Amino acid sequence: MSQRNHPILGKFVKEFKPKISRELGKIIGITFCLILFSISQFLLGLPQGSVSLILSLVCLIIAGVLAYRIIDILKDRLFLYEKGLVYQSSNKISIISFSDIVALWQYSAKYYLYFIIPTGRTTYEYTIQTKDGNRIILDEIIAKEELGKHLNYELFKHLMPSLKFNYNAGKEVFFGEITISKHGIKTKNVTLPWLEVERIDISAGKLYIRKKNSGWLDKNWYVTEVSTIYNLYIFLEMTNTVLENT
Repeated sequence: MSQRNHPILGKFVKEFKPKISRELGKIIGITFCLILFSISQFLLGLPQGSVSLILSLVCLIIAGVLAYRIIDILKDRLFLYEKGLVYQSSNKISIISFSDIVALWQYSAKYYLYFIIPTGRTTYEYTIQTKDGNRIILDEIIAKEELGKHLNYELFKHLMPSLKFNYNAGKEVFFGEITISKHGIKTKNVTLPWLEVERIDISAGKLYIRKKNSGWLDKNWYVTEVSTIYNLYIFLEMTNTVLENT
């Protein structure tokens, strides 16, 4: 792929390249450890016999496979265009029009030193599902916050009108394991009427549906991982609008 306009997706906007993430860093670290171990076993194997030499060779082969995988990953590219994405991985090229996206799952994680001190580092992962049912995972190696903002902007533009129409027409609107309708919020075949919903919060990667007039222990009517909800920001926008007008 070159940084040129696309015949279907239009004007070229930006190219995203792989970064050294925690996942990729682990693979690189294991590869170097195997190489060092292989060298040490080879040197020890000279006076001690064939066992160390065989072990050295096995570790070197594994390190070679991992090194090839690293090179493969670093070749991945994501091209952002005015009307969609082109994801070029080691084994295929995926062309995604924003108008074909029906669901977006997103996940982010902040890292802390000793679980206390913020490192300032956040990783992101996005899973895209299109109308034909195909799913594409953009993991932390290539996914960035900027990409997520662009995806959510396009989702609002293409999906929000039809979802609002369905809601106003009395239909259920699905967001994964949570469904909303004029009756309220439903999950696991249990519905919480809008008049009983206090608010919806997100904290530490989890979504909390708070219930009115409840004790401290049962204030959270429902708690789930943010990553289980697709089209998260559309869900938040629609539910907050309903709650403001209830």
